[in-house]
Amino acid sequence: MKEKATDSLPALDFFADECKGCKLCYAECSVLNGLGMSPVQLARLVAGDQDVPENIISLVQQCSLCGLCSSHCPFALNPGDLMQTARQSLIASDAVTADTYLPMLVDQEHHFFSLFRNTWKIDYSDLKQEHCSTLFFPGCSLSSFSPELTRSVYGWLQQQDSTIGFSAACCGLPLANIGLAERCCNHVAKLGQEFSAAGVKRIISACPNCFYHLQGQFPGVEVVSLYPLLVDAGFQLPAGLKTTIHDSCPDRYTGLVGEAMRSMLASTELTEMEHHGKQTICCGSGGIVSMVAPEVSQQRAELRIDEIRATKADLCVSTCMACVKRLHGEEDDSPEVVHLLELVFDHKLDHVQLQQRLEGMWQGEPGQRNLELLSGGGEIANARDERTEKA
Repeated sequence: MKEKATDSLPALDFFADECKGCKLCYAECSVLNGLGMSPVQLARLVAGDQDVPENIISLVQQCSLCGLCSSHCPFALNPGDLMQTARQSLIASDAVTADTYLPMLVDQEHHFFSLFRNTWKIDYSDLKQEHCSTLFFPGCSLSSFSPELTRSVYGWLQQQDSTIGFSAACCGLPLANIGLAERCCNHVAKLGQEFSAAGVKRIISACPNCFYHLQGQFPGVEVVSLYPLLVDAGFQLPAGLKTTIHDSCPDRYTGLVGEAMRSMLASTELTEMEHHGKQTICCGSGGIVSMVAPEVSQQRAELRIDEIRATKADLCVSTCMACVKRLHGEEDDSPEVVHLLELVFDHKLDHVQLQQRLEGMWQGEPGQRNLELLSGGGEIANARDERTEKA
């Protein structure tokens, strides 16, 4: 086992010094409740010389990194930051291996989203500009799960600026969530080099996670959210709808995206869920928990779906495509969860087709090829294809 790389993880020392162990952050968090120790004790355990027990490792990996715990801390600490730092330490010590999250290693050529787009021939090469001052950055989930909607948004932006560029790249947040901080920084730096070479000065993000993750990452480049732009353009949803809103977790600190959503839904009959705004809860997809504890991810989704049902709304609206996919139910009485852009651009996401594609990318010959590419067996797959073509 490697030595612990805690010297480069000051957040551990910070929590060890600043957390008072009051456990008020436990209020609505099953992970913190399950630890059997306060954040300060966890920080000292992870920073110490002894091995971290398996049950603690499992709970650290089950944290959704949603930040709700921070809203209960009287000292303005965020135990979610501690959990992410703990993941870095566990990765550094080989207590957790990066291969556990293989499909989410988005700095590799082949990862979940690139394989999905390649399998289903989703291509945006015709939208790219060699030089552009403004770049549309839709995010992995939107650009993969709804290429038609992605193109509709790009088309509208192009009406405002005919030279706008496009990037289907990943912002790198999954790497940070896994605990691969250095790889995340290197990935973002590579993006920065590409943007600089293209002359990008402004990035328009459609994903709340990308928007907050990329803030301040590129000197001289402004990162803005798409949704205030839609508000400024006068987009409003029609009256008569009964709506509720699922706020994305990273928006809890500023509320900028949620404010834009509520402005666009002002004419509807809006009923807030029990947890909303600063108190929003995870849809179940946060922290890449589904890859290590799918049952926990599902429990969180069901908790949120129950809150949606309680509002008796016709629609639950979100600005995160990953949240929309996670909260969409197959049952007849499942509440309808939609992306705000589906309403703005009048293009409904086909969840049946999407689920078929998600399953189909791992089945048959395409599935075998994708698994080979994912595990680094690309040469084997390419050789097989060459033999097939010659035959």
